Amino acid sequence: MTPYPCALLLLAGYSLAQAALPPLRALAKRYGFMDRPAGRKDHAQPVPLVGGLALLLAVGVPALAAVLLAGRNDLAALLPADAPLHAQGLAQRSPQLAFVLAGAFVNLLLGAIDDRRGLSPLLRLAVQFAAAALPVLAGLSVQLTDVVALDAALTIVFIVAITNAFNFIDNMNGLCLGIAFIATLNLLALALAGGEVFVAGLLLCLAGALFAVLSNNFPHARVFLGDAGSTSLGFLLACLAVAHTFALRPAGSAVPWFSLVGPALLLAVPLADLATVCVTRLKRGVHPFTAGHDHLSHRLTRSGFTRHAAVIWLWGLAMLGALPLLFFIPGEISCAVWIPGSLALLLLVVRTITRP
Repeated sequence: MTPYPCALLLLAGYSLAQAALPPLRALAKRYGFMDRPAGRKDHAQPVPLVGGLALLLAVGVPALAAVLLAGRNDLAALLPADAPLHAQGLAQRSPQLAFVLAGAFVNLLLGAIDDRRGLSPLLRLAVQFAAAALPVLAGLSVQLTDVVALDAALTIVFIVAITNAFNFIDNMNGLCLGIAFIATLNLLALALAGGEVFVAGLLLCLAGALFAVLSNNFPHARVFLGDAGSTSLGFLLACLAVAHTFALRPAGSAVPWFSLVGPALLLAVPLADLATVCVTRLKRGVHPFTAGHDHLSHRLTRSGFTRHAAVIWLWGLAMLGALPLLFFIPGEISCAVWIPGSLALLLLVVRTITRP
């Protein structure tokens, strides 16, 4: 993928999310879709819960537009020169795209209801498993065994685990969004290195949208993800991780070990948080889905970190976890992805220091 379409998709995701946030915030205030301070919630003012909808719009609109415009010869002059080469592949993968977006929307809607009224953990898990089955039905699946049903089950379990891992780690301003931004950049580098235009395009839109929402969430929040945003974001990243790992791989061929381990390294921080919280709560006889202050970020603050320092430290840990992958990504791709990505995060860190 050449620099021009990369920049175009990145800018599209960022611009759509930034443009969507003000009217979404206004609607949230009008209809009361706010996260209000109460109990364990210690923010000072009510905050709109619309970050997830802005993300989904910023990814879904360009993706659906690309599908609808694929093969339109009358628009060829407005598109990158290599666009016609990928139009057929895009059309072939459009069912997967539709089912992934549908699953993300189901999680968004489920989370919105949970944010507003509260739902039982069992009901939430049941709907999440059903949503995770949607992309699998469209052919998006791991290929680890020779048993199709087993691979499908493993895919569904992985998607649900990542969905909830990002929901669990959304407990401080900027934490979930920052970890997702870092994971997206690393997945993007892997996708570009593998020539995966379809996956890379979605990741570019997602990266731009994530930075737009992150800049409105950290260090001081003007918008929250809520359960709606964190679960739909986790769902999207899980599906894109599966799509990257098993994209363009002939049936029966071996999966490169670094390609298989890569997504686990990129998502190590939310997975570690999920595992730590579940194990410690079960040991105490508490339901894993009970809210509490026993996450990795809370442990850091109890050890002396400020909230902002804990978030930035976990960002750094997420970046360090992906360092082994740099050995398998061409240097020019790593630089093209991570120099602007690091500068974007550094900008937020500087803003945090200067405006504590």
